[in-house]
Amino acid sequence: MKKLSIILVVLALAMFGCAGSQEGQSVTTDTKGTCYDPGVYAFGSHFKSYLNNTGNSDLTGFGGSTSITGDCAPVNEPVIFVHGNGDDAAGQYLPMGGWVTSRNYFLSKGYKPTELYAVNYGLPGAANASLNYHAPANLSKINRFILAVKNYTGKSKVDVIAHSLGVTSVRRAVKGGTYCDYTGTCVSLTALNSYIDTFVGIAGGNRGLNSCGVWPLNVWAPTCGPHGFAISNPFFQELQGGSARPSSMKVGSYTYSIKSFADELTCAPAMPTTCYIYSYHTSDLYGQNGSKTYYSAPYGHMGAKEYTASVQYNMVKDHTY
Repeated sequence: MKKLSIILVVLALAMFGCAGSQEGQSVTTDTKGTCYDPGVYAFGSHFKSYLNNTGNSDLTGFGGSTSITGDCAPVNEPVIFVHGNGDDAAGQYLPMGGWVTSRNYFLSKGYKPTELYAVNYGLPGAANASLNYHAPANLSKINRFILAVKNYTGKSKVDVIAHSLGVTSVRRAVKGGTYCDYTGTCVSLTALNSYIDTFVGIAGGNRGLNSCGVWPLNVWAPTCGPHGFAISNPFFQELQGGSARPSSMKVGSYTYSIKSFADELTCAPAMPTTCYIYSYHTSDLYGQNGSKTYYSAPYGHMGAKEYTASVQYNMVKDHTY
């Protein structure tokens, strides 16, 4: 029975990864004066040098340009995108994956390459989806990247938009402190909550996934394990202070969620009643300032990210939705 459940989880992950086609790559020139746009496959050379010089040479993703001054000087608060399970920043592994659509929308609204960033973590590809979880190495990359972007741009706060596994990973990464997983691997994380203005969590499994079961009688695979998405597992108990119903899941000054009742992963699959855990949709965040909710296609697990760029923008810029 557990083998069957694992197969269903992996099939669901593969299904949402193949549910559509991604929009085109960002143009190679920026609309803001002479600020060069390196696109989504690499960091801008100036930002990459900064990462190398600050002990973060292992980080990959997109963001930055050839300068941080002049036409490249940030005006808006930087936006940091954090992808979901099996995905990557550029969307090279999952159709409809990555953050190309959202980034292009923000560029069309006047954002510069030095105001838009994303970081890679975990194993990419649908075939690896059952292996990814809230691993210390992944949380370290997210934590260090958020701090690096904040310091590099010189802004007092940043905005973070996360999808799927990225939502709960960001929540734990910005909490700070020492984090250890079931393998005994530990990492020290810098507390970053005060540095975040707006957090947008899209299709997150904030209370776990019904398809993973309840700890310790859960489906066994890392993504459903003690530090994955088994309901009430050690990860959620530690993240939420030992409470299944914490008083707040708020991140930063403003927290929003984007969720769907047609989400074929969090609703396992496409059955609205299975979206609920402890009487709440698992993608909702206790204490959130608001939530945008969808009920039908094309707003599935990937569609909730891919088709909501304007909603993401409004949440970040105007705190509306």
